[in-house]
Amino acid sequence: MDSFWVIVLFILFAIFSDRKDKKKPVPKRRVPDFPRRPLPDIPQPKRERRKIEIPELRGAPPLPDIQTTAEVETQDAIRAQQERYQEMLRRKKKQQQREQAESRVEKQQAEPMSAPQSTVTLNNLQQAVIWSEILGKPKARR
Repeated sequence: MDSFWVIVLFILFAIFSDRKDKKKPVPKRRVPDFPRRPLPDIPQPKRERRKIEIPELRGAPPLPDIQTTAEVETQDAIRAQQERYQEMLRRKKKQQQREQAESRVEKQQAEPMSAPQSTVTLNNLQQAVIWSEILGKPKARR
């Protein structure tokens, strides 16, 4: 029971000491609301732009190719035309593959089903036994 009162006193102390240390909030300054008036039209003095000549640097890398909008548009048009052509070629190739697959299926259906021919011969069996002796059992079964 003693520890209970110690804890309660500690909590009360923390609450009251917290209130004591709080500072009063500083009120915000109030700025008077003046009606907004349009600014008078004052002409700005015109500045003359002087073209600065940059001297040629020896050993400097060449200037990059700056493309104009017309060049960029023509390149975009060429690229779009190439993409359309590539898409047309892909479609043609898919169509040919479909046709070949269909013709193979038709040929297989037209041919009579024959029994698979056995490839097991005496020579093949002898070679299989020889190879099994050479290779031995797999590591997993050792």
